Amino acid sequence: MLLLLFLLLSACKKSPTTVSINLGENAILAACNPISGGVDTMLMVAVVIAQNSQDVRVFGLEMSFDARIFQFQGVAGGNLTGSWTAVDGNEVSPGTLRIGGFAGGGNPIARGSQGALALIQLKVTAANYDNNQQSQICVHHYTDDLAVFQPAPACTVFTLKK
Repeated sequence: MLLLLFLLLSACKKSPTTVSINLGENAILAACNPISGGVDTMLMVAVVIAQNSQDVRVFGLEMSFDARIFQFQGVAGGNLTGSWTAVDGNEVSPGTLRIGGFAGGGNPIARGSQGALALIQLKVTAANYDNNQQSQICVHHYTDDLAVFQPAPACTVFTLKK
């Protein structure tokens, strides 16, 4: 899984890039960019799916993170949901987000697709933690068209650098 995460993150650049990785059917993962940084670093977490066995028209999930290390900034649609009517999220309690989207008049995600459903921006605020402190960011509680996706939870790790 670490090799997969490395491959996915190494493909992240400022210009659009396409990478093909075989994750298996109905796979979901979370990947952060950058994977390490200091206070005030802006972190982008992508919720990525692969090889969905049916069209995706609506989804819901939760994301959890340590609210003592990160501050929620916002949610945007990913490359698979760019034409959708809505992709949004909100913080329901410190460190817990509910994220969802629906195609509405936009195009559903076709079977066998691979890419990002949502991009979640977090800001590193952990001034009182030690150098190399690691923290997990996980997606879980998949609903609607994501109900069969695995693994549950899917996590990524961020390392605080001072």
